Amino acid sequence: MWFRLWDETIVGGQEFVMKKTALFSTLLTALSVSVAVAAPPAKKAPAKKPAPKKPAIVDVWTCPITGDKVDPKMQAGKPVVVGHYRVHFCCAGCPSQFAKLTPKEQLAKAEAAYKKDHEVKTNKS
Repeated sequence: MWFRLWDETIVGGQEFVMKKTALFSTLLTALSVSVAVAAPPAKKAPAKKPAPKKPAIVDVWTCPITGDKVDPKMQAGKPVVVGHYRVHFCCAGCPSQFAKLTPKEQLAKAEAAYKKDHEVKTNKS
């Protein structure tokens, strides 16, 4: 009888453990579902700033070396781009002299030539 009582206790104990496990699994599932539903809203991507506009390349028709006006039909060599200026040269010697300058000096010469070129155009208007 003692053996039988002990056997029933184990069976009853297993039943109790199974009920506990089922209850625990149910609670864990309910908790998982509630966490999934109550998750914080997805963060919105920050608004992208528009890319800064690159200044358009401007043709400079005043030679940066001599300061003379360049005739488009008679220009010497290929134009050189410095910053946002496309610099044209009046004679064959000017491109090589311009190439010897530092980038900072080239930009300063191109800006000065652009201003001179722009002044000529506005004065004629």
